[in-house]
Amino acid sequence: MCKSRMDYLSTVVFPRAAADGAFGPGAEYVSFRAVDCGGAILDDYQFASDIVFGTVTLTGSEWPAGGVPVVVKMKNADSRMAAMMNMHEKFYNEYVFYTRLLPMLAASAADPAAVFALFPRFLYSNVTLDGGTDGGQQQVIVLANLAPTGYRANNQKVFLDVGHVQLALRKLGALHGLSYNAKAADSSRAGPTFANLCTASLVETQWFNGHWYMSPRFLSGTGNRGVNALRDSDTDGKYAAPLARVQATLSGESETMKELLRPAEPLAVLCHGDFCRNNLLYRYDVATGRPMDVAVIDPAQARYASPAIDLSFFLYMNTSDADRVANWDVYVAAYLDGVAEVTPAGRAVPLTAADVHAEMRAHGLYGYAHCSFFLPAMVNAVPPDVERLTKSTSDERIQLINESGGQEADRLLASILRHMADRGYV
Repeated sequence: MCKSRMDYLSTVVFPRAAADGAFGPGAEYVSFRAVDCGGAILDDYQFASDIVFGTVTLTGSEWPAGGVPVVVKMKNADSRMAAMMNMHEKFYNEYVFYTRLLPMLAASAADPAAVFALFPRFLYSNVTLDGGTDGGQQQVIVLANLAPTGYRANNQKVFLDVGHVQLALRKLGALHGLSYNAKAADSSRAGPTFANLCTASLVETQWFNGHWYMSPRFLSGTGNRGVNALRDSDTDGKYAAPLARVQATLSGESETMKELLRPAEPLAVLCHGDFCRNNLLYRYDVATGRPMDVAVIDPAQARYASPAIDLSFFLYMNTSDADRVANWDVYVAAYLDGVAEVTPAGRAVPLTAADVHAEMRAHGLYGYAHCSFFLPAMVNAVPPDVERLTKSTSDERIQLINESGGQEADRLLASILRHMADRGYV
């Protein structure tokens, strides 16, 4: 992180944050010291933002005398990368999520503190939708750092074991279940409905110049890789019909994605939008090494949509084919347990296993679409060459994605489509 950015944090951001009450009434800023603890909770695949870890020292505050451990998110210093990733929009959505939508979920919950505890504590942001001056380089999101309390990224790079998956799904179920509580409270609350607040507040992060991920053929260009791989191995033609349906759906390109993302009531929820292993921090039992809790980070792609948007991406991205076959219904049950945990006593749980499967049939291809370009990068021998991607044309970018991960990526994408066909989702 360049010195000018560090000076900016020390002389502008944190003095202003303290003056604005980010650290509580009466807190006065003393100093900020950057520390190198990112490896404790992040890895090489967190490249979209520039991250600074540090400690803010204050006087007259509720915080410990040793200072406040913080994480500062700043937009990627490479302006091409920031533009390619729609960082202005993503930072704005994350700011909206923490300051407008999460408080609305908490207001309808029996335990508001538990709602806020799903995510790191939000402290301060100066984000605006237009990005401000200097290409948005001076805009930040400041959160409490969870590393000192034992949270870190799981060391399984892609595929999580059963315990990690179940814990994450219960938290996801709780997050989605809170949306149903908020919608149930619409009639007793002044102002817009929860659904309208979400759709009016959040901005689009996946469309670039009218196309999904910059290209008029990105969906078919990356999605047909798995179709072709499964077709090549399908010697008896068992999957010919579902593969034909998938290929026809992929040919709809951006219009297909719009339909997959279109919210349908009464089951639409506030989705995280990028719910996967890379955005989860686990806390472990010191004696056994078992995961005891999980916090969710980076709701920058939050949107109001089907719960299958989050479920399909997480379950197809972070579980192996054998695990899905063995435990799919167990995982659906874990998710529904999370929904039930936040549903008020005396009210029927608003989602059933049959509902989940119906949502997967209608919207689950979203998860496969994202896995088509993200999973190859994660199983590749080295992290993505971000600089090369930023300089590529849209067709070159598709080619680079399809070359990433080799035959292992082919096999994994084919296994997702095989599972979707076997479950009747495609």
